Amino acid sequence: MPELNAPAPHAVFVYGSLMYNPVWESVVQGNYGGLPAELRGYSRYRVPGETYPALIEDSAGVVQGRLWLNVDAEDLVRLDNFEGDEYRRAVVQVVDARARMQTAFVYVWQKPELLDGVPWDVSYFEAEGLGRFMQKHVASWQRSGRRQEEH
Repeated sequence: MPELNAPAPHAVFVYGSLMYNPVWESVVQGNYGGLPAELRGYSRYRVPGETYPALIEDSAGVVQGRLWLNVDAEDLVRLDNFEGDEYRRAVVQVVDARARMQTAFVYVWQKPELLDGVPWDVSYFEAEGLGRFMQKHVASWQRSGRRQEEH
């Protein structure tokens, strides 16, 4: 994980389950504001057999997500633990809803060979995946401090 060269707060760009308040609020302890944002140079794909997405570098890609602001160092540690070894925290530049460039952390997928190239379907996640994600991964996180991983 990148070192924290400066004290909190930090911005965190999220593009999957953590865009949704029930998931975000189950992982972090602070109360943070957020706004829509866009990340260029990456693409978001489904993880086969899961409801959550993976983010990988792609020079032609653009990903819509949410930028959480002023996240403290303790909650960054919680996010690192929630994302687990499947992801690495990276520093990126995003464009927020106010058309301002912001430096943010993002979690990048570590195992692109496991992906099948199918884009992650936000509408499907909202309709069916969020509930399953809460039951499987958030419940596991709340019990053990780790998200359930099955690969």
